[in-house]
Amino acid sequence: MSISIILRNFFLLTIFLIGAQASAAEFKINVDSPFSIAKMLAGETGKKLEVTLEFQQINAIESHGLAVILPSSTADMRDELFYATKMQDMGYATVVVHGAAPRFKMKFTRSYTSAMIVHDLAKTLDFVNEEFGKPKKVVVLASSTGSLAILASQMEPVIAAMPILGSVTHGFMLNAACPTKVVPTLSQTAKIFAVNGLQDDSTPAFVCEEMKQENEMPNVQLLTYPGAHHFESPIYEVVGQVDGPHILPTCTINYDKATKLYVKKRDGKGSASEKKQGFGGMQKWVYKNCLKRGNLQGYNEGSAAKFWSDVGRLTK
Repeated sequence: MSISIILRNFFLLTIFLIGAQASAAEFKINVDSPFSIAKMLAGETGKKLEVTLEFQQINAIESHGLAVILPSSTADMRDELFYATKMQDMGYATVVVHGAAPRFKMKFTRSYTSAMIVHDLAKTLDFVNEEFGKPKKVVVLASSTGSLAILASQMEPVIAAMPILGSVTHGFMLNAACPTKVVPTLSQTAKIFAVNGLQDDSTPAFVCEEMKQENEMPNVQLLTYPGAHHFESPIYEVVGQVDGPHILPTCTINYDKATKLYVKKRDGKGSASEKKQGFGGMQKWVYKNCLKRGNLQGYNEGSAAKFWSDVGRLTK
């Protein structure tokens, strides 16, 4: 082989490696930690810290679009990293927001809340627009508590305070933790999909059906598939009972006109609200009256394949 051919191949390999490195990167952004949406809108932003953003296929942001993968209710990001690979396969740039790791202490506590996830989403989109330009489209995916954040991010008072959230074009609420009553008007800009397994007894499909019945949400579509909690993720390969904590089968979550949360027992025997008890007092009441354990969980290969195919179809 001639020296010229060797040098040419070396040059091409170098260009390829530089391009590959440029398409994957990690950045840190400064964020706040508001306990609730109402507190965030009132300027009570909480502790300041750094959050890591993990990007792949950066060069597709402007040409194809960006998929933002938000955490659920814990710092275990295995599901989220899997979601990112599925969106990369569809051609999207992806960013996994590692917002739980620096905050999370215990599930369903003030250490990590849906309002913090909303705040991180806005800060992430600000960073992307400043650093890489405006994405062709913005698809947001999150499970459980993160799914609640997707919906909350599209309430009109929230977008008025953080206009960048209006750039979201699609939201997929996986294992959707739907609020029953949402008094603030929902923006009609994004197409939102609440996704549940029909056998899920942790974030049940009937809760999202209640939400659709109780509120005017024409841009929210319910997607249900055979399967249990986390039917969409092969991380939970074996289907079976797990000792997972849950709230929604026992209590409803709601937003009042001031975006403050309130919670009601489904049997009508009690309630608590951010307005009356304060956010901390309301959470203590939830732990005592709503938190139960035990649910069916596990991967359903057929339903997962159908769901991810639907994501591709619905975001075209």
